[in-house]
Amino acid sequence: MSLDTHELNLIRQTLAGDQEAFGALVLVYERPLLTYIYSILRDWECTRDVVQETLTAAYYALPRWKPPELNIAELTQTTSVDEKCHIQIHPLSSWLYRIATNKALDFLKKQKRLEHISNRLSVNMQISDILPEEGYLVKELLVEALHLLSEEDALCLVLRFCCDESYGEIAQKINSTTEAVRKRIARGLITLRSAYVTLKDEEGLL
Repeated sequence: MSLDTHELNLIRQTLAGDQEAFGALVLVYERPLLTYIYSILRDWECTRDVVQETLTAAYYALPRWKPPELNIAELTQTTSVDEKCHIQIHPLSSWLYRIATNKALDFLKKQKRLEHISNRLSVNMQISDILPEEGYLVKELLVEALHLLSEEDALCLVLRFCCDESYGEIAQKINSTTEAVRKRIARGLITLRSAYVTLKDEEGLL
């Protein structure tokens, strides 16, 4: 198991001021980010804008980026020795997807277009007590509650329930294991519902 050395070299070159190196990183991640953000926004023009914002934010935040920790203990429980030797971690993947998730959620809230993500989350949280007159406020509260989760847990929930990705696909994106992703999603749903109930109570909707 190791970090992708080519990607690490591109990161180092970017930090040294090499614009072409960052362009190479963009080529690696731009298309996957477009697919991911579109699954949340359902609008290609807005998706391109949010991806551009994500990449711009990543460029300026890169000096504060830290390489991901390799969780050897987790992988020992779920992979064989041969598999571990061939695992390559993409250093920027989890970090970039967290930035993209936050940008997409902020966009949805500003544009008052929360239907897709809030509807999917409410189904998986088994929320069935939403009254018609509560309408948009409930959708806002769900997304607000999502912001209260850890970035990794929120990302896993969005990837699973809004993008219909498998545990394995999510694990690959966040440099983790399928078992760790399962635990994050289970914990995230519990925390999300608790945060939602608290916010709803504060708004006087309970």
